[in-house]
Amino acid sequence: MLRAASRLPAAGRALDAGCGYGIYSFSLAERGWTVDSIDLETVRIEEIKKMLTEAPDLAARVHPVAGSLATLPFQDQVYDLIVCSEVIEHMPEDVPALNELARVIKPGGTLLLSVPHWSTHNLRIFRSFDHERPGYTEGALRAFLTERGFEIEKVSFYEYRFGTFLFDAYNRFHSKALMGLLFYPFYALYLLDALLTVGEPNGIIVIAKKLPKP
Repeated sequence: MLRAASRLPAAGRALDAGCGYGIYSFSLAERGWTVDSIDLETVRIEEIKKMLTEAPDLAARVHPVAGSLATLPFQDQVYDLIVCSEVIEHMPEDVPALNELARVIKPGGTLLLSVPHWSTHNLRIFRSFDHERPGYTEGALRAFLTERGFEIEKVSFYEYRFGTFLFDAYNRFHSKALMGLLFYPFYALYLLDALLTVGEPNGIIVIAKKLPKP
């Protein structure tokens, strides 16, 4: 996700919106960013807090908060960067969430948004992943974001047919130990998917810049 943006500032204030277990939060903090990490699941926030006790050099830069993207507990126009990866497809209130992201980002700030792309594969399986909808088209995302004052800088796609096959195969394993052992071999093969680009893409990444108000 972060690799999709080639020109991020060296540091600033960031929001990891729907942070999960903090992968992006920790990665940004290691680069010098100050990060607010928000997730609806309190168990994930508590786990991040626990990890921060073991990483005191990052503890001053990562601030975990339990809450919803639909009602962010942050002031207007405070973030230089927002990362929102695989989150809004889980939310019935995706439009309020996008409104909130537009509210808290600074003019000139960058939004990195990744969601499932609308595809026949996602149409079949989206409910099994607790998604509210099978995905978003590029046109719908462009409309959502331009209506909220963003300028689209880059759109890219990921997880084509080969990547979907690998993802499905990997998730057939139920042993956490075995999944951990196989993660990097599967990931190395997964990187080939971006070169092959066979079939429909199942994911989309949008990079957008917040425009100043006219």
